[in-house]
Amino acid sequence: MINPLHLRTFITLIETQHFTNTADVLHMTQPGVSQHIKKLEAHLNCPLIHRFGKKFEVTEAGEKLYRFAIKQFHEEADFLDALNDEQAEKGDIKLSCSGAMAMKLYPSLLRIQKRYPEITVSMEAAPNQAIVRQLKSNQIELGLITQRIDDPELEQVLLGYDRLCLVAPAGRDISWAGLVELGFINHPDGHHYGIQILEANFPDEFRGIGTIKQSGYINQLNQILLPVSEGLGFTVLPESSVTAFACPDKIQVVPLQEEVKEPVYKIQKKYRPLPKRYELLESLFEQSFSNDVRK
Repeated sequence: MINPLHLRTFITLIETQHFTNTADVLHMTQPGVSQHIKKLEAHLNCPLIHRFGKKFEVTEAGEKLYRFAIKQFHEEADFLDALNDEQAEKGDIKLSCSGAMAMKLYPSLLRIQKRYPEITVSMEAAPNQAIVRQLKSNQIELGLITQRIDDPELEQVLLGYDRLCLVAPAGRDISWAGLVELGFINHPDGHHYGIQILEANFPDEFRGIGTIKQSGYINQLNQILLPVSEGLGFTVLPESSVTAFACPDKIQVVPLQEEVKEPVYKIQKKYRPLPKRYELLESLFEQSFSNDVRK
């Protein structure tokens, strides 16, 4: 390994073109400067400068070493800046959450990125188990999940709740028979959401999600309500997804006797502190979730 102190002396010598000036800049003696250069040459086993009188010329090997040294010191400076800078307003923000939550939060995350141009937001929509895997493999720093995970290495905080909505075509008189006739518009979280709503509100009639015909399936969150708006079926989605739909007059949120709310947990590695920039998300989470955090 090349001695960094000797490299610094060599860089200064090349830039000042004078042994005495180099000694003054580095608060050394002139013999000390000469000794550093000789030690570099011995270590690399090649001449770095060609001396003539009180002057010198840099050899080809010396020019290569100079370029290498400059690059090394620049990279070291960048590395130290990254360590010492709290990075509150720059760097990557990497998180995963459900598709519904991504749809709810992504516009606000883009506003953060626009306000802080040196921040890059990377968001992925994924199911709970995939989010946990991404977190444990350090692909993301933060996740939002809807079920508590029994893992001592993970820290989980209940942020609030997202109400589940039974959504049907506008103008329909919705009853159990009407739902069965319409059929279910399924999506990646459809069965998970549907079972919760139907079990809580139709306990006498509901006999399993498989007993209801599937009238369609779509995995694009922003399009799930399109077939509902066309009268082709009903579905169940978080309220955050329903309120974002572009044609609210073509759908209806069915009033329910038993409200079902899905918890939202912030999850991260317990022993891996988040970079400072993630504090920008705290106010966003506070604004986005219900204040009702009772279990």
